[in-house]
Amino acid sequence: KAEGVDSSNYEVEWSFHGCGPDVVPLIIQRGFNRSFCGKNATFYGKGVYFARDASYSAHPTYARPDSNDTQRIFLCRTLKGEVCKGVRDGIQPDVRVQSNGTLYDSTTNNLSDPIMWITYHDAQAYPEYIVEFRVSAYA
Repeated sequence: KAEGVDSSNYEVEWSFHGCGPDVVPLIIQRGFNRSFCGKNATFYGKGVYFARDASYSAHPTYARPDSNDTQRIFLCRTLKGEVCKGVRDGIQPDVRVQSNGTLYDSTTNNLSDPIMWITYHDAQAYPEYIVEFRVSAYA
């Protein structure tokens, strides 16, 4: 159970996380750490970003290539829980309606057709696999 996440609505999903080569060993050793958020974006909140599609996380903006042009993305198990729309630079999800102050568990870019999730508890995602690849030309 992820501490601080509502256990009544677990929805574990596969998702992707792109990062630079300097961060990969840290994630492998320690998991995700939202303290380092904001390197690439905080448009939907200051948490750890995960994408539904590998192609999104594989973009060189997120999966920065190393000196050999190798890029890396993690395939993760992500606990979304109850989701709300994220806000720029938000440090936590909104308070749920009629909830006595309970927060949503994560945020997203779009409630009707989400392509990304932002988590705010480090234990909400597990880096299950790392995928290494090279692309000759990015279209």
